[in-house]
Parts: sequence; structure tokens; C-alpha cells
Amino acid sequence: MSTLETAAKSQAIIKRVYQAFFSPSQYEVKSTDREIIERGNNYRVPFDGGELAVTTWGGDGPAVLLMHGWGGARAQMTGFVEPLLSAGYRVVAYDQPAHGESDGKTTNILEIAPSMDLILQRERRFDAVIAHSFGTLITSYALVKRNLPPPSRLVYFGAFNRLLDSLPRFQMLANLPDEVMDGLRNMISENFGRDVLDAIVNESLVSQIRIPALMFHDRSDNVTPVEDSRAIANAWTDAQYIETNGLGHRGALQSTEIHAQVLRFLKS
Repeated sequence: MSTLETAAKSQAIIKRVYQAFFSPSQYEVKSTDREIIERGNNYRVPFDGGELAVTTWGGDGPAVLLMHGWGGARAQMTGFVEPLLSAGYRVVAYDQPAHGESDGKTTNILEIAPSMDLILQRERRFDAVIAHSFGTLITSYALVKRNLPPPSRLVYFGAFNRLLDSLPRFQMLANLPDEVMDGLRNMISENFGRDVLDAIVNESLVSQIRIPALMFHDRSDNVTPVEDSRAIANAWTDAQYIETNGLGHRGALQSTEIHAQVLRFLKS
């Protein structure tokens, strides 16, 4: 094989890896989550890549936006719906681009963050945002870099800190050699601009956010390290930080004890 052929083959591999990196996995919706979604008001909102799937529950109370994480869906956040409705809130959840029932195959934070504006245009104001994992980074980015109108409260679960910390995790899961990862980093720099994504860091963003926050992170979280939330909480002057045990990456979203703590915080 000639040098040119080898280079072309290598570039084709890197391109496929690039596509895979920006392609979220599909969340498996449980039947109980589906039932809760079907009880809500379901509609779709146009965005540059198609349409976003949105569900709302409740009437005219203060609205709470539920933001899922990478590879998640609004379905995984439905554990909050009944507690929030019982407390008098209106609840809004949507599938981010390329997630759940929304359109798209690949996406990134620079595409997802503007989608929050589109939901806000329909819902007018959010009194609080409850976000999980990568959704916390999107929320922080939208508040600081896109001037999303600030809610009165933020609740973060399993917060994700440095955007490109996902690269070594991706490499380990996909068992990719260093030379392919070097090519992936170069392609990211070419497509987004040098250091643009590398500069997106939650602890830097929250230091500019003056909104009371409640943060949870489980010590046994094997998706987002607990050190991420520790760094973010340390940089955030208005954050209360709680570490849990045995709930993993998503367990807190279904915990009635955690729901009660969140409601106390929202009402405080």
C-alpha cells in the first residue's frame, strides 16, 4: 500500500471515530417513564437539525426545566415529575438534538446550548433548572456564554467538569490507539477552532454564576468521577454540595429522599 493510500485509510478511520465521538448512544426508555411522558403535553419544536421532542406537565405554576445528560433522554428525568407537580410546579423536559425522540445523529455542546433558548421561547421563563451530568455543563455554558435568562435555583446531579475529559474515557471504552486519538483531536481543532472546546470547563463557568445551587454526586459514580463535582463546588460560591453513597450515576434521579431534598431547596 502506498503512502497516499495509507494516509487516506488513516483519515477515513479518524473520520469514523469523529462521527462516533459526537454520536450519543440511545437511552433505553422504561415503560414507567413512557407512561409519564404520555400523560404530559407532547409537542415538537423546530431547530436547525430538524425537530426537538418536548413534554410539559402541569398548569400555570413556576416552571422547572429538566436537562438530561449525554446519551440520556427526557425519559430518564421523569422521576421528578410527580414530586414537582405535587409541589405546585409546572415541569418541562425535552430530548436534546440527536437524543431520544429528537432529530439528528450527531451533536455537540455548541448545538445543544442554543436549543435551550428555543424551549425557553415557548415556555417564557424557568424558575429552576434540574440538570444531570453533561446537562450541567450545557446549562452552565448557556447561562454564561449565551446569556440564558437566569433561573432562581439550579440543581446539578453528577456534574461534568471539563468537556474534553471525555476524550480519554472515549478512548478507553472504544479501545483506540494513541495515533487515532491524536488524529481525532486534530480534527476537532480543525472543525471547531483550536482550544475552543478545550476551554469549556464547568468550574470556570460556575465561578461566574450567581444563582443558588444544590449539587449531588455519588462516590460510586463510574461515569463521571466525583472529583468533577468537588472541583465545581469548590469554585461555586453559591453551591451546597452533597455526596451520596451507592446511587451510581443515575440512581439519585429516582430517589424519593433526594426528591424531597430538592423540593426543600427549591422552596427555600
